[in-house]
Amino acid sequence: MPQPDDLPQGTGALTAASHALTINLLRQLDGAAGRQLLQRVQDLEQTLAPWQVMERLRRDAAAELCRAAVSLHACRLAAREKFGELAQDMMFDDAALQMASALPVATHRATRFADGEAVADIACGIGGDCVALAHRGPVAACDLDPVRTWMAQHNAEIAGVSAQVVVACADARAPAVRCASLFADPARRSDGGRRVRHGNDYSPSLEQIVALRPGFRCVAVKVSPALNEEQLPSTVDEVEYVSWRGQCREAVLWFDPAAAVRRRATVIGGGSLLWDEVKPPKAEVGTPGAYLYDPDPAVVRSHLVGLLASQLNATLVGDQVAYLTSEEGRATPFARCFRVLEQVPFGLRRLRQQLKAEGWRPTEILRRRFPVEPAMLMRDLRGAGNTGTRTVSLICTKVADRPVVFICDPH
Repeated sequence: MPQPDDLPQGTGALTAASHALTINLLRQLDGAAGRQLLQRVQDLEQTLAPWQVMERLRRDAAAELCRAAVSLHACRLAAREKFGELAQDMMFDDAALQMASALPVATHRATRFADGEAVADIACGIGGDCVALAHRGPVAACDLDPVRTWMAQHNAEIAGVSAQVVVACADARAPAVRCASLFADPARRSDGGRRVRHGNDYSPSLEQIVALRPGFRCVAVKVSPALNEEQLPSTVDEVEYVSWRGQCREAVLWFDPAAAVRRRATVIGGGSLLWDEVKPPKAEVGTPGAYLYDPDPAVVRSHLVGLLASQLNATLVGDQVAYLTSEEGRATPFARCFRVLEQVPFGLRRLRQQLKAEGWRPTEILRRRFPVEPAMLMRDLRGAGNTGTRTVSLICTKVADRPVVFICDPH
């Protein structure tokens, strides 16, 4: 197990982020009086407006502590999707929570590291990845922000894995050397809070993290799934795109001699599509058939729509359109399958008439290479099919370069 002395001390080369939440405030909120204050926030918000909640709280506690309690309570509510029941006792700030991986995603990633092997988790934030990694072995975590490191240690205790985790306030560019593997989740926002688009604008930068590769058996780097592939390091062994609950949550760059493929599209709970050639497979364009498939975003991001098409015996509905079509519908974790009820050349009046005549009520609109935004189209269709007895999905795209709407059975 790495010891605290193995972790470098903060060099001051990077500036720690400022927070409304301080360690002193967090310690107060973690005490008996703080927990009572948080419970009051939960009780009061059921019937009062936010400003009224603050007014009531400030009768008995300092304004700074009241603001911290309201902020933490809001974060814990938002964190339930990512951390489940653990969220009710974890510590967060809003920016770090947005950056944190959902626990199912972090758990999947952790399983790819060797069991029992010590992993350095750099730029650990509030420690969500520490919790997942600690279930398979020791973790030496660091972050330059002392508030975040306090949160990470607290959250490891809440998850029952504190014996496996050492957290230190340290520069991510000089990680623990006694660990066999390294995981990095660099900050992807500027000081002003805007998302950055280039890997070398991350903190630490992608280039700085890759420079650490010779010191570890395995390195994994979480990056934005929207990162341009031209920015990927030439030395990367595998790029994995990970989807959870219908969204591509992250891409992971694996620098690992055990990497078996060049590309991987993973759907949490559904498995992975694997491809080991330099160029991704292509799919042919065909005539729209009885069924449409909307590939999972991880499949689209990984450019493995062609591989999925071959597995489903399907073709593309149009050039540069990621919808697939076939005469046979098959269940797959890598795409939603729709049965086509009608194919309508796009025209608002014609579409409204078709929906009303058939008694179809649209409940969702999907779009690729289509000139109208789904929200705007749904607004324009208001009243059409509102009394319909059958719900339908509208899939809007281009076929032969002409806008088309497929009216589909969503089931």
